[in-house]
Amino acid sequence: MDVTCAILAGGKSTRMGKDKATMKVCDKPLIQLVYEKVKPVFKKIIIVSSVHDQFPGIDAPIVRDIAPFRSSMVGIASALLSADTPYVFVLACDMPFVTEQSIGYMLKAVHGEEVVIPRTQYGWEALHAVYNRSCLSVMLTHIWFNRLKIIRTLPFFSVREVREHPAFINGKISVFTNINVEEDLGLVEDLNNISCVTPSSG
Repeated sequence: MDVTCAILAGGKSTRMGKDKATMKVCDKPLIQLVYEKVKPVFKKIIIVSSVHDQFPGIDAPIVRDIAPFRSSMVGIASALLSADTPYVFVLACDMPFVTEQSIGYMLKAVHGEEVVIPRTQYGWEALHAVYNRSCLSVMLTHIWFNRLKIIRTLPFFSVREVREHPAFINGKISVFTNINVEEDLGLVEDLNNISCVTPSSG
């Protein structure tokens, strides 16, 4: 299956007050941890960012957001516009618990649908999902009218809903867990048996 992986790097987090992508676990940026998780799975990887031109340690092209809105849908649309494959697996840079198993399970679930997206008891997981490039026109229309919630576009697509599965558990942690505060970096440390956590300065 010909799929591009798009890691959404975003920018400064309003909750954390700094850029999640560059926050460090033992001197390694969070986005690099995510990149290293997906690299064995995908031949094509792109990074979508509104602020960065490059990330040290990452050999992947940087794609600029197509609009100045702080929205994951802008990032997804930017990835779809830039990709040269029919499908794009979208992943947030603050989801370091992703595994090859969770990605593989998602890709195997694709059977011609435009969107393949997990749904848990907490809701849709739009940033660990697969999108067809055919979704782009609808997303661009929503962005034009400042309708920026990705979930509101789902009724316009053929969607496969993926329910909770053991492939979505990494140790005792859901692969959908994201890093919201600096203290959450300790979860990454524990899971990877890393002995230090060093938040980035600034």
